[in-house]
Amino acid sequence: MKSENNIYFIDSSALITVNRFYPSSVFPDLWKHIDELFKKKRMVSHEMVYDEIIPNSGPKDDIGKLISKHKSSFYSITNKQGQLAVKILATFPRLIDPGAKKDEADPWIIALVIEKMEEENLFGKDSDFVLVSAESEKSETKIPAVCRHFKVRHLNLFQFFEDNGWEFSMKKRV
Repeated sequence: MKSENNIYFIDSSALITVNRFYPSSVFPDLWKHIDELFKKKRMVSHEMVYDEIIPNSGPKDDIGKLISKHKSSFYSITNKQGQLAVKILATFPRLIDPGAKKDEADPWIIALVIEKMEEENLFGKDSDFVLVSAESEKSETKIPAVCRHFKVRHLNLFQFFEDNGWEFSMKKRV
């Protein structure tokens, strides 16, 4: 499927990695591309991801500022997602840390993608839904493993860049 038809569901891990290792001051084109995907509604996520990124108080970092502009691209929890999250966690109980102080977004972002895939099949649209994360593809308990099990397409950040045909080159600032 052509990447122009892809809708990317971005996980906290990918957003945090972009913020940490690809700062906007050094990779401005990457940030512009991500901003464009959000504007075109080709990049979306879950409100749980938003809540993991945006601090309760104090200033926002660069990724917080970027996603705050696109708050409408972060879907709310639905009953269907609740049912799917229960199924996901029954199959992959170690996907989340039960002792975590905050709710974790991983089962919710996966449930959102599955929900949208099921709607797509019902209404016969022509998009490919892709979950983008920076989690280890070798782990049997992380997002990539869950995606494989539930037949959700998963890309790491480099695959996501390639899927969009993005190429980054260096130039010296003047």
